[in-house]
Amino acid sequence: MAHGSRCKLNLMGVALVASLVSLTCRAQGVDTAARAALPDKIRQSGTLEVATSLQWPPFDFKSESGQPDGIDIRLVTAVAKRLGLTPKFTDVKFPAIVPGVSTGRFDIGVDQLAETPERQKVVQFVDYYGSALGLLVRNGTTGVDVTHLCGRTLALTQGSSQVAVAQHLSAQCVARREKPIALLYYPDSADTYLAVANGRGDGFLTDQAVGVYIARQNNKLAMMPGTLQDTRSLAGIVIAKDNDQVAKALRLSLLDMMHDGSYQKLLAEYGVADAALSPAEVEKPK
Repeated sequence: MAHGSRCKLNLMGVALVASLVSLTCRAQGVDTAARAALPDKIRQSGTLEVATSLQWPPFDFKSESGQPDGIDIRLVTAVAKRLGLTPKFTDVKFPAIVPGVSTGRFDIGVDQLAETPERQKVVQFVDYYGSALGLLVRNGTTGVDVTHLCGRTLALTQGSSQVAVAQHLSAQCVARREKPIALLYYPDSADTYLAVANGRGDGFLTDQAVGVYIARQNNKLAMMPGTLQDTRSLAGIVIAKDNDQVAKALRLSLLDMMHDGSYQKLLAEYGVADAALSPAEVEKPK
């Protein structure tokens, strides 16, 4: 009996310790289920190695103090906290992010990375953002509808993906026997913003979050409400193709943020609350 009693006491003690650890972790903001899903190596290291390119505001950029900041940076920091990890951000050239993750140099990568078939061949995604194109206009502009641009004039940056979108929209206008969209081309984004601010063209097609950020920095510009139909695409955190444990941990951590509202609050701070994904979109394994 004595041995049996001691065994029960020991088991009770283990259960009590486990319960206390769980409560302590939750008090510190750690999601125990998400943390348990991590590979032992990362969990024991206490660090999440993150590749990014700090030249894409408002997602990834350097603050006035020179520190990493933006939607991606704050999201990953919050996700890492729930995993009991400290993120270590490494600023690399944009084309180096996906290869750096796929080869294992970094645990994850972020930079509003769109989930494309080409990237899906070498990495997997935990989606967190529904990107869509909106219309950046001169401040005070009224009567321009981003969902009906026939007969309008758009300012475009040469070589940007928006050129093909605008050309396609214009062709649709012509097919409906409406006026085509006039296209004005500029060599870079800065020149395009300046053109719109000076009233050349009705607006500039850009990612909704980027447009809101630019408008907040330049009082001559404003973002029109709404987004362009059929331009929504998913952006996600990239993880190595074979690193399912990290993907599961990130997904659980992100869902925890959704459930307590901190995920939605973060996007709202950047003026893109409607870019939030639903839990069902995040839960679906890629």
